[in-house]
Amino acid sequence: MLAHITPAFLVVGPVATEDNVANLCGYAFDVAQQMGASTTYATNTEYSVTDFAAVFVLGSVTELRDAPTLVLVGEALAAGVPVLEPQGPQAAGRCDDCGQRQTIRTVTDEHGDTTCATCRGEAACAWCGDDADASTEIVERGETWIPVHVGCVRGVLPVAA
Repeated sequence: MLAHITPAFLVVGPVATEDNVANLCGYAFDVAQQMGASTTYATNTEYSVTDFAAVFVLGSVTELRDAPTLVLVGEALAAGVPVLEPQGPQAAGRCDDCGQRQTIRTVTDEHGDTTCATCRGEAACAWCGDDADASTEIVERGETWIPVHVGCVRGVLPVAA
């Protein structure tokens, strides 16, 4: 793991098939983009849930069947790490400032305006730590999606040989 990057969220869900893993990877991308923080998707139990601020579950906790997912959710619950299920479609919205679709966690302010993590000033480049902006991209490194400025990508991605 890079010294500058602290994974914020772990995403768990079905991993029994290639399609399951692809869905989990896509959900992790959405979490990283909408929450404005690096997000790792778990395909095995080799993660310490206490290294993460929260665990997002793809699907409902009551519907989980895959052993790795059940183990990680159980460890998170036992350690007091928040386990967050997807919000219902009726809670989805768009950021009133930039228009980003909010499907993971829609946040409204005291006036009822919907704002994304970037517009709230909560999203940051995982490499340099500066606030996220229009140049911020979500890049994949291993099983982690990382929000970084375009100019910081070289610090995050390995140099091609």
